[in-house]
Amino acid sequence: MNPRETLSRYFHAFSNKDLDTLTSMFAEEVSLVDWNISAHGKAAVCEANRGIFKSVQTITATPVHTFSNSDRAFAVEIVILVNGSERLDVIDVIKFNEQGLIQQIEAFKK
Repeated sequence: MNPRETLSRYFHAFSNKDLDTLTSMFAEEVSLVDWNISAHGKAAVCEANRGIFKSVQTITATPVHTFSNSDRAFAVEIVILVNGSERLDVIDVIKFNEQGLIQQIEAFKK
């Protein structure tokens, strides 16, 4: 699977609160940093996602634009809809390792 396909699968799994699929996409040394969270290592990042999923009834992450100048690093403009009404405009910077696993996720509110 190429990184663009993995990105699509990542946002689909996130929107479905599918922690098993997300876990399979993460490198052991994955890190997640956003405006509220800083987690490092697969177990910590999975736990951070579990916390996000438990804190909302629904969450949908819809990619709007994807930018890249390599095959391993992407900036993705996304719209996150929480509980069907709260909208967040976000830029995710997602980096992959050589094995095609997600190594780093940095999220920024627009």
